[in-house]
Amino acid sequence: MSPKPLSKPSATGDGASLPAPAAALARLSQRAQLAAAFASGAAMGFAQPPWGLWPLFFLACPAALWLWRAALAAPRPGRASFWTGWAFGAGHFSVALHWIVEPFLVDAATHGWMAPFAFVILNGGLGLFWGTAFWSAGWVAGRADGPLWKDALLLALAVVSAEFIRSWIFTGFPWALAVYGWIDTPVAQTGALIGPYAVTLLTFAAAFATGAGGAGWRRALGPVAAAALVTAGWGWGAWRLGSDAAQTPPSGPLIRVVQTHLHPDEKWAPGFARANLDMLLAASGGDLDEPPAVTVWPESAVTFILDRAPEAVREIANRMNGGEVATGALRPVGSPATEISEATRWRNSLFLIQNDGTLSAPFDKIHLVPFGEYFPFDSFFNSLGVVGFGGMGGGLLPGDRPVAIQPAGAPAFAPLICYEMIFPRETMAAAEATNADWMVLVTNDGWFGAYVGPMQHLAMARARAIETGLPIARSANSGVSAMIDPFGRHDGNYKPSETAVQDSNLPERRTTHYRAYGEAATTLVFLYLLIISTLGRKRSISG
Repeated sequence: MSPKPLSKPSATGDGASLPAPAAALARLSQRAQLAAAFASGAAMGFAQPPWGLWPLFFLACPAALWLWRAALAAPRPGRASFWTGWAFGAGHFSVALHWIVEPFLVDAATHGWMAPFAFVILNGGLGLFWGTAFWSAGWVAGRADGPLWKDALLLALAVVSAEFIRSWIFTGFPWALAVYGWIDTPVAQTGALIGPYAVTLLTFAAAFATGAGGAGWRRALGPVAAAALVTAGWGWGAWRLGSDAAQTPPSGPLIRVVQTHLHPDEKWAPGFARANLDMLLAASGGDLDEPPAVTVWPESAVTFILDRAPEAVREIANRMNGGEVATGALRPVGSPATEISEATRWRNSLFLIQNDGTLSAPFDKIHLVPFGEYFPFDSFFNSLGVVGFGGMGGGLLPGDRPVAIQPAGAPAFAPLICYEMIFPRETMAAAEATNADWMVLVTNDGWFGAYVGPMQHLAMARARAIETGLPIARSANSGVSAMIDPFGRHDGNYKPSETAVQDSNLPERRTTHYRAYGEAATTLVFLYLLIISTLGRKRSISG
């Protein structure tokens, strides 16, 4: 079934009147409207890091709202509203996720031909979520002349529902949520209060409401309500950042974070393992009177089988002068006597090299990257000769649970590897399961390109620190490495293309409402907006 408009949008009446820009958009041809929707979404993509142009939320979303209303007055409103939403979403993701071609260019000779297909399939596919949201909102609205402010809230609810679904379906991909557009502003602190999805919901509600209003003086109600909401979030965030807890300098044990810069192909070149280890040891050295309690190396920092190289482990421990090293390493599945072959399965792991020259029990990455670290239906793809970017024999196997790792000179930490940090609920689950005082994130951002992808990945780690109240030591290859405090602030001011070292005292963990109550705020806000956006609404639906 599809919505059937009762009439064309009117210029006067019960609050359904459209602003002049909306009326101009409604007069465009359907193709021109789709182009305008794509352009609006593309503009909104620049609200994401590293650009952070958050005012574009309040320019792009009103245009999308008006185009959607125009679609509801089209001869086939269901189809028109779907394609309007799809164009808006595809434009947004095409800008925000344009770096998605970068993994295919690491080994361009083998995978480069896939890059344009990946760009179109991913961004066009993600646009389907927003197209479905616009269609479903139109199905509920059922008409093109209802109160515009109700339609704005309804559209926000539909889009955020789609965002929530894409965060978990097919293993999930919650990249480029609206909440990250606020990461460099005090509004980001509201993540500690209500969580990322509630912030995203209120962002879209305020942005769409900016384009809503009635006739005469009522036209200002939407922008005023949006401004009030942003001001409230900004003010609360500024208060939190100005609190004594946020202003107290950290005094915990010293943590050293090492950043490397190696092309993935260079890193795994035959015979490079010794030179790579020497580089890590040289970068980890220093003239401090006291060694760091923990030095953090990136994901798969060592390129030999760490748990089968006891002499190398002892060498690393001896060089740390009593400190310990948290490092990523690939490890084969099976006993030490198992020979390595093309069929060997691997795990992406993190070990603590302890000060006595032994290894801790490993943490194995739980949430693997589809088509990168493993292939769904791998036996079918392997029969075609298609392997993941890592090219690791029989592929990677996931771990089964979060673990806490206890250093000798620092509180226990919860390890996470790369992609896992983009998932708010999984990061929170790791924090809760381990009851750790901090997190260690190791990552290889060399797959994400030279700048935009790594900066967005960093922004998500900052958001997770705000939400969980836990500091995060983030060590990256070809990314920004930093100690991130529980307020999302970080001390890594270098570029992804640099090799660097950062020493920081471990900040104290903080409590957050989001950690205590989870998505309760999202549910309450969603239900409230749903009630007021549908109360008294009359639908006309054709079969």
